[in-house]
Amino acid sequence: MTAEKFCGNFSKRMNSFICFFLILILFSGCSPKTQFVLLPDPDGRVGKIEVANPQGMRVLDKPWQATEVKSMETIPDEPKIMDEAQVRRVFKDALAAQPQPPVTFLMYFRSESVVPIRTSLESLPEILEAIQSRKSQDISVVGHTDSLGTDDYNLDLSLRRAKRVAQILIAEGVDPSIIEIDYFGKEKPLTEAPEGVPEPRNRRVEITVR
Repeated sequence: MTAEKFCGNFSKRMNSFICFFLILILFSGCSPKTQFVLLPDPDGRVGKIEVANPQGMRVLDKPWQATEVKSMETIPDEPKIMDEAQVRRVFKDALAAQPQPPVTFLMYFRSESVVPIRTSLESLPEILEAIQSRKSQDISVVGHTDSLGTDDYNLDLSLRRAKRVAQILIAEGVDPSIIEIDYFGKEKPLTEAPEGVPEPRNRRVEITVR
């Protein structure tokens, strides 16, 4: 049951790419109270949410910051920082149900090659373990190149690299229907380098397991 169902025109707006927050609905007599807590992202970054009703708005933009909406007739409570241990205790079930965050692996290639280098292939067991442990239904395989060669050549090369890595995963038993292939040629370098200068770290395929 959602907070919106209880709070009518209650609204929340997020301005970070990934924003983690928890909602707890408490009942006191006939009036539900809704508590919001902002969590830091897995990498430590913090987004922002706005919690509002007709009486006013509160902004949460610090890790473990919380506010409570007691009713539609009063402004949400002044935000306060909750103790992390308390949040983990109160929201234990919600936290346990959270999916694991995505994990990304890199496979590198020699110049003009579509076969990953040996050290990159050694990461294959770790990739397969991540897919299995997350029961993944969404894997992206994205090909890239350095800036050697023409734009058209690099686009084609990055696609062939991505397809090759997808074939390797499928050969290991990964369901092809959960693999999404994309490619960008030289357009999204991992490491900046002058045009036409070979950069091994840009000759890569990124595998993201969700």
